[in-house]
Amino acid sequence: MTLTFRRFAILSTLAVLPALLAADEVQQLPALTVTGPAGTRSAQPNLAALRAGADVSTGLDDVARHTAGFSVSDAGARGFGEITTLRGLSNTPYFGDSSAPVYLDDIPLANAFTFPTGLYDLAGIAIYRGPQAATLFGRAGDAGVIQLVTAQPGQGTTARASFSAGNYGLFSFGAAVQGAPSTQADVSAAVNASQRDGYIRNTTLNQQVDNRQSLSGRFRLRYRPAADLEVSLHLLGQHTHDGAQSLVPLGGPLYTVARGKEGKSDTDFGAAALGITRKLADGTLSATTSYSDWDMSPYTNRLVVFGGKNFDSLVTQAQHTLSEEVRFTNEEYSGGAFYSTSRTRGTTYRTFSGFPIEGSSFTTNADLVALFGRATFKPAPDWFITPGLRVERTAKDFERKETIPVVRTLQRDHDWSAFLPSIAAGRKIDETTDFTLTLARGFKAGGYSAYTSRADLAGFGPQSTWSLEAAFTTAPKDSALTYTARAYASRVSGYQIERSFAVPATSTDEYLVVNADRARVLGFELESEWKAGHDITVTLAASLARATLQDFTDPFTGSNYSGKQAPFAPAGNGSVRVDYRPASGWFAGVGVTWTGTTYYNEQETALFAQRSYALIEADAGYAFARGELHLFGRNLGNEKYYSSITPGVGHATPGAPLTWGGELTMRW
Repeated sequence: MTLTFRRFAILSTLAVLPALLAADEVQQLPALTVTGPAGTRSAQPNLAALRAGADVSTGLDDVARHTAGFSVSDAGARGFGEITTLRGLSNTPYFGDSSAPVYLDDIPLANAFTFPTGLYDLAGIAIYRGPQAATLFGRAGDAGVIQLVTAQPGQGTTARASFSAGNYGLFSFGAAVQGAPSTQADVSAAVNASQRDGYIRNTTLNQQVDNRQSLSGRFRLRYRPAADLEVSLHLLGQHTHDGAQSLVPLGGPLYTVARGKEGKSDTDFGAAALGITRKLADGTLSATTSYSDWDMSPYTNRLVVFGGKNFDSLVTQAQHTLSEEVRFTNEEYSGGAFYSTSRTRGTTYRTFSGFPIEGSSFTTNADLVALFGRATFKPAPDWFITPGLRVERTAKDFERKETIPVVRTLQRDHDWSAFLPSIAAGRKIDETTDFTLTLARGFKAGGYSAYTSRADLAGFGPQSTWSLEAAFTTAPKDSALTYTARAYASRVSGYQIERSFAVPATSTDEYLVVNADRARVLGFELESEWKAGHDITVTLAASLARATLQDFTDPFTGSNYSGKQAPFAPAGNGSVRVDYRPASGWFAGVGVTWTGTTYYNEQETALFAQRSYALIEADAGYAFARGELHLFGRNLGNEKYYSSITPGVGHATPGAPLTWGGELTMRW
């Protein structure tokens, strides 16, 4: 890259410095938030509240079940191999960028395998849908942006502690404290520890194999040395010590395996962000320097494949990312600049029936620089037009060193540039109803696959998207019913999918990303809330979607899979829930979630498909002045399903069986 991080950091500091020097009086700043165009509810992000009693090992998965158009294929290894799909666009399991990147407050995460599965002490999640979100964030994809939002300071000093316990040895403890905010500073901190026994039992070793343990913490300090000026420090960390990845042979029992050796999966995650925010007369200027470090060391597993042969894997992987983001925002326009540099390293050692078949290591360096912004104009009363633009350039260099089966080195480098316009137009029909029409272009850079020795197929191209969306929102003041409906159509070029093979004993043992020349995604989303009675609320979230490969030829066999459903993209999802929740006293709720048919390969092979399924959940408890006692149950019908399928080894991750437990929360 011609623009180094040091130069970019100096430029961003110089850009903010004049505003900082102008401060002369101490006062508390409002929290900086990023939203859609002013006055248009249908363009706002979808806010998903975190549910009490969620499985401590799969936070995003629980949120996705209650969010229209969002799904997570949980591969059972704390993010490694996990797929997050938003509106039919996703990451590939190991080496593609995410179509919907994740922010932890103001910390951008580079790849899906670094996304947190334990959700720290979060207040909620904001989901910015569509490629138009790329005009609001420094790191963005072609499907949108997901932002995990931590708790904000309240009016005084508060503390909270919670204890959970349940079946499968579930136990967790969490504590959080918010210091009383003053005109000069506020501080908050949280810690969480959790564990559970495995769902899967190894009958050969007579032990549970997929146990989970984690310890996480968060600390944030905000200091206001002068008027309209705030300096913040945010620290996050998580350590997980898990058993084997939750994999069982396809077509066999969901919760038992028979193998003579088990593995483990240990990961460490840490992040820090230093921010400077200056409130000006006409907006808010901020600069954030962040660093994140994700390390999986090691991941080991043994699978029994192909007539009882042992397939063993030992994998390490780490990613370190440094980012700088500068933003200016107000009610009419916003914009910013972003730079990120990351390094991903990994090693792989695999044996088949005791014979080594792969020994390799890789390094990928990636630099991203972007300028982004949008503005809102009102050409007539109750009408608005919001044009936006993002310009970005991504450069990657890749090196793979192989020692088994032969000694060789593969080196590649490439850069991709994108010009990404967007425009939204809408009308405020009345005080409670508006309509928005948006056209936007999205982009996801290409990259390199480190689990293949095929030099001609190691690299894959970028994915670009044109998306058209219509959104209608109504929230009448005197009505008990509010809802938002969205319809969208996306045309995708270079759709990235993973191509995997089920013959690990030969040279065709490949996990690599390839591009379908064209794909199409059509979808509809509905979100509604109905105040059915005193303290009774009915919520609904539903989506129907079809992601279709329109032009894809298998690079190995020459077979054409045009017209097939894209892998990892379910045909839809939905949830309906009824809650009785008074201000205090007894409360209860019951709900059903549904996930549509999902194919895990591009051939729509029945063996590698999870048919649609529904899960039942329920909650009940008692709220008192200083807290609440809460009982929960998940998958009450004990539905048997796979949360993810790995075609290349003929195994899958079973979904959690019936789980139940209780949680006591105390507040001071």
